[in-house]
Amino acid sequence: MKRTLLVLAVLAILLGILLLIRTPHIPSTIGDEEYELYSDWAVLHFSKNLPQAKVYLLTRTFKFDPFKQPSGCSHAMFEKAGIPKSLTKQLRDLGDAEYLFKGNPPVHLPWKYALIDSPPNQTPGTFHLLTFSRVAFSRNRREALFAVSDACAGGDCGRGGVVYALKSDRTWTFKSAGCVWMY
Repeated sequence: MKRTLLVLAVLAILLGILLLIRTPHIPSTIGDEEYELYSDWAVLHFSKNLPQAKVYLLTRTFKFDPFKQPSGCSHAMFEKAGIPKSLTKQLRDLGDAEYLFKGNPPVHLPWKYALIDSPPNQTPGTFHLLTFSRVAFSRNRREALFAVSDACAGGDCGRGGVVYALKSDRTWTFKSAGCVWMY
């Protein structure tokens, strides 16, 4: 009996180690691959309508738990969009952590923008304030999940949502995960 319990305990420990190894984790600092993804998304987001207003980028990521947002995100929405559970789990595991951008400028855009620590004191609608969550990547780095907000600090002009990104060759494509919110 003792031997059986010992074998079961060893198997449980090995299974736990395998699960830790198999599930990717978001690192404690924002990496170049995340900055590249933010840049690619922003360029595509504004490709049809270049920003006429001043563009600001918040100097830190925002807290994002895919299932605690006011957008009504759900497991069913993510499943319907084909998003692996491992991606949503990584974002949930971050908890309330926010991460600072490194370098200046960390995101490469074809237009000028300014890094700021808090929303500007300007008339709503006269600027874009982009903020991003951290990015959860699949093990093979060909799928990613993150949230983005394009706010104008009040008024009816801001929106955000969850973005599912897929990489083929060197190009990211982006689609909504079905969860969006308006300000």
